[in-house]
Amino acid sequence: MTKKLALIASKGTLDWAYPPFILASTAAALDYEVSIFFTFYGLTLLKKDLSELKVSPLGNPAMPMPVPIPAIAQVLPGLESAATLMMRRKLKNKGVASIEELRSICLVSTTL
Repeated sequence: MTKKLALIASKGTLDWAYPPFILASTAAALDYEVSIFFTFYGLTLLKKDLSELKVSPLGNPAMPMPVPIPAIAQVLPGLESAATLMMRRKLKNKGVASIEELRSICLVSTTL
């Protein structure tokens, strides 16, 4: 019997792009048949160029920040870019694959 996993990608931001692709690539490595459903907001993750993905600290109040930032300050211009830069750096320093790499792994797994 084939093991199957269905995932939903409901957000098109950098921080919300990781869960479906990490779960899908891991499940594919464990011989699961994986499907990802992309909602309207998740469709952003199917674009060729994913370098535009951003992180919104306002959209994810549980996101840990190195310095506590009051909720009202999270709407300030430039904070989204700073949060995105911090997350990209931290992921790279920890050796986490990029979204492009994870998506590529998931696509290759479907063709095998």
